[in-house]
Amino acid sequence: MKLGHGMRIGVATAAIVLAAAAVSAQDLGRDRSEVGKMFHKLGRGVTNVLTSWVEIPRNIAIEWERTDPVTGMIVGSAKGLGWGFARFATGVYETFTFPLPVPDGYAPMIQPEFIITNLWGEPLPGFSDMTANDPRYSGGAQVPPQAFGF
Repeated sequence: MKLGHGMRIGVATAAIVLAAAAVSAQDLGRDRSEVGKMFHKLGRGVTNVLTSWVEIPRNIAIEWERTDPVTGMIVGSAKGLGWGFARFATGVYETFTFPLPVPDGYAPMIQPEFIITNLWGEPLPGFSDMTANDPRYSGGAQVPPQAFGF
């Protein structure tokens, strides 16, 4: 069976994504060399471009919890749009400048480094059950890894 040009690109893209997922699963042994930092910057840039929209519901949840539902929706949406644009612009910059060690040592330009914070940082408000197995966070029922398909 012959694969068309588009199909070959799709297969190659899928192979790259699966390889990147396998490497990220071994995050504890992440390559700290210059090349490793460079490709981490590229991954961070692409991830932030694709997930920048998550800033809107994240900021709504934060403001909602801090104030009230109406204020949370209005203020959270405005903050989310601003932070979403900042994360998107930072992601574009990091994606195109990944070969350059700018800022020093390929450091992240925005904190948290990734918006999907329950995987890479502080938990999102109201998602304590997803971080119940993490010793950094108290409270919540223990959730077995099998519940998430692991």
